[in-house]
Order: sequence, then C-alpha cells, then structure tokens
Amino acid sequence: MIVSVAFVQKSFRPVLVTLLQYLCLFALLPFAHSSVGSHQPGYEDELLPDAIISLRGENRPRYAIVVEKETQKLMLYEGGSVLRKRYSFPCSTGQGNGKKKKSGDRKTPEGVYFFTKAFKKRELSPIYGNRAFVIDYPNFIDNKSKRDGNNIWLHGSNKPIKPRNSNGCVVMNNSDLEKVAKYIRLNETPIIITQKLNMVRSQDQIADCRSLVDFLEKWKAAFVSGDRSRYRACYTEPLTVQDLLWKTWDDLRPRWEQDHVSFNLTLENISLLRANPYVVAMFDEVLHMDHHVRNVGTKKLFIAKDGETWKILGEVYQSAKPDRTPGSLLAKAITSMDRLYRDRKSIAELVGEWVDAWSSKDIDRYRRCYAKDFQARGMDLDAWISYKSKLNRRYSSIEVAVEGLRIRQRSGRATATFLQRYRSSGYRSVGMKTLHLKRIGGTWKIHREKWYGTRQ
Repeated sequence: MIVSVAFVQKSFRPVLVTLLQYLCLFALLPFAHSSVGSHQPGYEDELLPDAIISLRGENRPRYAIVVEKETQKLMLYEGGSVLRKRYSFPCSTGQGNGKKKKSGDRKTPEGVYFFTKAFKKRELSPIYGNRAFVIDYPNFIDNKSKRDGNNIWLHGSNKPIKPRNSNGCVVMNNSDLEKVAKYIRLNETPIIITQKLNMVRSQDQIADCRSLVDFLEKWKAAFVSGDRSRYRACYTEPLTVQDLLWKTWDDLRPRWEQDHVSFNLTLENISLLRANPYVVAMFDEVLHMDHHVRNVGTKKLFIAKDGETWKILGEVYQSAKPDRTPGSLLAKAITSMDRLYRDRKSIAELVGEWVDAWSSKDIDRYRRCYAKDFQARGMDLDAWISYKSKLNRRYSSIEVAVEGLRIRQRSGRATATFLQRYRSSGYRSVGMKTLHLKRIGGTWKIHREKWYGTRQ
C-alpha cells in the first residue's frame, strides 16, 4: 500500500484518496484463514483477529505474530491480497497475570512490538533453547504509561513448555519456533500480545482501515504543503522534537516551489496493527525530490481515537537503534536532498558554461571549467588547452549543442552524460559525451571526459 502526495498533483488528491480506500478494501476482502501450516479456502464470514487491520508489502509477503495469553497460543499470519493463518502453536507466557508494569513482576507485556535482535543456539544459555528474538519492550506507549523492565524475548526451550510458566518472555518448543523463525524479519515483523483476541469478520475492519488511510493522507498532505497548523492538529499534543524538522522544511520548501522542483513523500509498505486502545501504523517513509529518491527510515505512529477523530500519540523510527528525535531524520534527509538538488543545478550550469565557452572559443573560460589534474586522451590540462587552442585558430566558427543531459551524483563525484553535436567550419561529429566531475572547494570541475561518436 502506498500513500503519496506531490506538489504538482494537488488537484488529484481526492481521486487518490478514493483509490487508496478501494485498495484498502481489496487488501481486506476476502481474507483466508487456515490451520496449522495448511492453506484452506477463506470465506467472508470467517473470523479474524482485529489486531491485524492491514498487513501488506509492496514486493513480498508480510507476516505478523499474534499471542493470546488466555489460550496460551501463538499464531503466525501471512498478509497480502488475503490474510491467512499459517501456523498455530502452544506457547507459555508470564506467571503473573495482567500487563507487565515493572521489572521482576513476571508478567508478559501486552501491545504491538517488533523484533530488534536475534540469537542462535551457540550464543544462548540452555534455558533459552535453540533460538531467541529480542522484543522492543518497552515501546512508546509503555514508556508513556511508566511501565519498565526489559529483556522480554520470544525464545525456545529445551524442556517441554508449560502454560504460564515464564518470567515474562514468550516461550515456545524449539521445533515450533524453528518453523516460525524463518518468517521473522528484524524491525519489520510485529508480535502482537493480548490477553484475549477479539475475532471479527473481515468486513468489520474496513471502516477502520479506510479512516486510518484517510487520516495518514491528511497528516502527510499537511506536511508536504507546509501547513503547520493542520499538521499539529493531527497530534494529541505538540512534539518539540519536530521544531528542527519544521525549521528545515520552512526554509527549503518555498525555494523548491519557486524553482518548480517536484517533491513527493510516500508512505510505503504500510501495516496497521491494533492493541487497544491504540493502533500502530508502520511504514517506510520515502522522499522523492527532482530525480532523487531516499528512504528516510521505517516509521511507527502510535494512533488512538479521540472521539470520532484519530490522533497521533507519538512517533519513532523503527531500527536497531530507535531514533528518539523523529523529526531529525526527516530533516537530515530533506537537507541532503536539497544539497543533491543544488549540486545537480550547479553541474547543469557548469555544462552550460563549458558549452558556451567552447562555442565562443573563449579559451580562458573553457579552462576554468576543468580541474588542475584533468587528463584525457593521454593529455594533462596544459596539453589539452594547447590542443583546443590550435583548433580554435584552425576553425573560423565552432558550434556545440548538448541534448538529453543526464546527471548522476555520488559522494562528491558526478557524471554528466549527453548527446553532443559538434560543428565547425572544417569538421562535424555527433556522439555521446561523458564528463566525469568532482567537487573542489565547493565548486564542480571536469576531471575526465570521454566521447564515443562518428564524424559526419
């Protein structure tokens, strides 16, 4: 599922929202529900956990683990055009009843979590069996509720498991965990832990899915358009960590609009997961600016209903080292994009200056386009300029035209490739030219050049 808004496509937003809502509907109907490892046909009246509102990936299936403490069962669900249960296994949770509140209470937390680290048998003491996965407890909601504790894992056991017999971890038999482990991707696969699952028909999920997609669209559209008031209205309370983000965006966005630079922000691979009283919307936040694309990171929004309106309680990027100042990552990405855009503009201006100097036979301007260590065709810069000076004297006129300029940038280096048409009073040619450039003291210079073409 992808949500996107571009400056140049504002008039299409209502159509886009409607399309996304239909996609959401398609993602939810019909769901298929199967038993242990099998794939049985799904029916519209089958019941599914309301904990999984939407679970789809753009390029591959997504998986979610659901733990029901009441029945001591762990289930693996596969998302996609349908939702199906792949496995159901017994598990063991904490000896203490209720949600985990503090270290040592032997309770298993309840909520939406993700796996941040994996251990194999050789790295574990025997009590943890053959495998273990670290769960990112406490999450934002736990911290806000002042719940503490740590080291909550999903792990195996070298002994047959017993119900409600762990110190707070979720424990499985080794053989069962081996089957589940191959579907776990760190910082992507959720584990939803609840006392009792609320099973609903797939149709009952549609309204929440639709309203959440619409909410995400409005939240993102407010940012893209620079409407700080509408953006803040999406939150229960202002986040001071966003001050840097808005300062950066307020400085750059008007300049991009003035230069007619297309900008787009897409939310890709969206998962919507419920652990009452909140929902986690998890997605890849991707920036598109001019010809550049950058994945900022995987963001989690913790969202809850405020009356009939969704509100964001908090946000964090999901990674091995969660970023506690979410606005800073997007601000850094925007700043980096702007630098790429300015570099691209400077490179295009350099190519234009180089063409004009060559066509006008201004050898001094032409030389200033090159780096001092330039080399081509076995010549250094002095030899190259001497060669060009002779051609200037030989031909009474020179015309150079550039078509289809393509610029690629990487770490202070760049290439400019284009079709070059050369015509002088004594020679004509056409071919592909590639200028290899490097940034020297903040200025781009030609470092190498290659030409492949034919004489006309």
